[in-house]
Amino acid sequence: MPPISTPTYVAPETHPSTAYRPLAPAPPPMPGQEEERNPLTIFDLPAELRVEIYKLVLENVTVHILPLRANSSRNCPHALIRTSRQVRNEVLPLIHSTCPIRANVTDFDFSGVLAWIQRIPSSQEANLCKNRDLRVRLCTTSAKPVCSGAELRRWLHMRADPHRPQPAWEYSGARAQPAVANDLRRRCKRMTEVGKRVELQRMLDAMQVSIPGPRGNS
Repeated sequence: MPPISTPTYVAPETHPSTAYRPLAPAPPPMPGQEEERNPLTIFDLPAELRVEIYKLVLENVTVHILPLRANSSRNCPHALIRTSRQVRNEVLPLIHSTCPIRANVTDFDFSGVLAWIQRIPSSQEANLCKNRDLRVRLCTTSAKPVCSGAELRRWLHMRADPHRPQPAWEYSGARAQPAVANDLRRRCKRMTEVGKRVELQRMLDAMQVSIPGPRGNS
């Protein structure tokens, strides 16, 4: 019977199959195998350049303020506003200060315009005052006098408020029916607050309703 041999320990550095090799840098990637870079977004651009891009997008945009009872499918904000919160915050000042804004008011129902203004953040009201292309189109569909005129009173009250910014709204409209014109004349003459009376006179001038006697502050 052959003698049993005692196992011997072989160090890794002396055993060719288990010897450790020195580390070497990885070879450069082959052409076409470069790691994909993260795509650039608009927020990687300087703020000044983003503003110029927004201006180009908004160049032919007109804001239309619809009545509250209008079809909701038409009441759709601009796509830039719906992109993200940051884009919205950067675009709204440009929309309020540069884009033409049109409001159609029928039978002195200013509820749509009032609701639109109430949705504007207080920080944006000053930007709206920079806009020189704000138009309110007045239209009367009835030959009868204005009944309660609650929305008209709210509008005049807001426009006569000396403690809030007042955008430069301009009025236009077709000639009012005789009964409506007479009712508006009476309302204007009875107004004691100068600011409200002056604003109503501007609307009557747009609708070719003459008011005999003194005007304005007199």
